[in-house]
Amino acid sequence: MLTYEQLPCSIVLLNSEGIITYANTFFCNLLQRKEHDIVGEHVERFLSTTNKFIFHSSFYPQLHMHGHVEEFVLHFERSDGVQIPLMINTKRTLYNGEEHVVCILMSMTKRIEYEQEIRTIAKKLEQVNEEQAQALAKLQQLHAEIEKKQQELVMITNTDKLTNIFNRRYIEHYLAELVEVAGQTEDAFSLCILDIDFFKKVNDTYGHQVGDYVLIEIALLMKQHVGEEGVVARYGGEEFIILLPNIAKEQAVIISNAVNEAVRTYEFDHVQRVTISIGVSTYRAGDTESMLINRADRALYYAKQHGRDRTIHFRDIEHVLHP
Repeated sequence: MLTYEQLPCSIVLLNSEGIITYANTFFCNLLQRKEHDIVGEHVERFLSTTNKFIFHSSFYPQLHMHGHVEEFVLHFERSDGVQIPLMINTKRTLYNGEEHVVCILMSMTKRIEYEQEIRTIAKKLEQVNEEQAQALAKLQQLHAEIEKKQQELVMITNTDKLTNIFNRRYIEHYLAELVEVAGQTEDAFSLCILDIDFFKKVNDTYGHQVGDYVLIEIALLMKQHVGEEGVVARYGGEEFIILLPNIAKEQAVIISNAVNEAVRTYEFDHVQRVTISIGVSTYRAGDTESMLINRADRALYYAKQHGRDRTIHFRDIEHVLHP
């Protein structure tokens, strides 16, 4: 069974007052502290004075307003006083009738090191260019190192940490590119929004670690059944997006139905049955990104209202919807 202890990142649970009720071993090791030194303490005890101010003035207001905070950076203090930058993704949720805040924390140290390495290598390149003839071999080596570090940094930035597929930042950028190209060529492409049916019930019944497992498995199923025909990404929470370049309505519905069937028939551990609902829209001349997303979202809502576990293309219901 997948547990928080097996995840390669820090997991912290807070109660409504900001008291730490759980911290996995990864987080304890990161702060060089024992679990009993962390659990039961207010989270701000491990923040510097400046970060305590940021926590109360920015982080907590966002959490209370939206119920979640994404990609927020705070510096935590180790037992030896060294500050560690951590990127936090958090969501407020109810579990067993009590409010909890689930925090996933990822170390920013490697990312900062990558950026520092890139700056260092770039500086070396300037020096090498002054002696171009003598240092051609070195120049090629440094170019290769920069490309590798940049690719690693792009992957870190564009990948969802839990499911290891693309994240919202990447898919929104890619969608903008498709809309721009389609505006010039008028080539069709389709967008699918997927939502896990009754996902809150999965979390409430089996716990968030099982919920995370379901998200990971569905992401794998999507990649397997979409294959080279499209790009899959986690849009947020239990929502996913599939972009299908050069694919019109009919084929988009076929692919979406295949994903529906794959999830419906998959034998998940711990959970008896999981289904998804999918809303699909296809590019029309003059469309913007928001127009495509809005139509797919309305189709998804229609699927939810008419039995779930199905794919609905906006064009098929457009005549029965209000403008």
